[in-house]
Amino acid sequence: MQKVLIIATLILCSHNLFAQKTRNLAESQQMMKMDEGVEFMNEGKFAEAEELFKEVLLNVEVVPADLCFYFGKNSYLLDKDSQSIDWLNKYIELKGTSGRFFDQAVEYLKLAEERFNADKVASKNDITEKSVRKELINCEQTPFVVCPACQGEGVLIEKGSLGSSVYKACHYCKETGRMSCESYKLYVKGQWVPEEEN
Repeated sequence: MQKVLIIATLILCSHNLFAQKTRNLAESQQMMKMDEGVEFMNEGKFAEAEELFKEVLLNVEVVPADLCFYFGKNSYLLDKDSQSIDWLNKYIELKGTSGRFFDQAVEYLKLAEERFNADKVASKNDITEKSVRKELINCEQTPFVVCPACQGEGVLIEKGSLGSSVYKACHYCKETGRMSCESYKLYVKGQWVPEEEN
């Protein structure tokens, strides 16, 4: 009986040792892929680097802090500022000021945040400019426009409580699919309320 117990213990130990070696080999292979991704990034092949970094992220049990930095830097170089901000913050969170890439992470984070904020301002200005252009419609030349609420369908589609679609008559255009130019100008400014709601 004692021999059986010893044999079982040896088998279990060898199985655990084999499993550990397999895990270590898999981790080592993933670190090699991460290094390959860094090489791609340094060569300017940012899309290829991103694919390798994503593959490593999917296949490691614990994300290495250095990968957070590399992925954040590469995301910045791909103009993916929001993603860059997330990963660089994660690196700083994991390593603090003692991380070997701390200074670079802070610099790329600053650049990503500046560009992200500038893009938000530019987008807001673009929306305002489009609204101004919509207000410039000459109502004498264009007495009616396609209803922006229902896109000319005459019907509004809303989500129901169980995810189903609920169809309602468009009260912005009275189901005609078109809106008077004057009503449209008020609608664009957010000042026109459909008759049903008056």
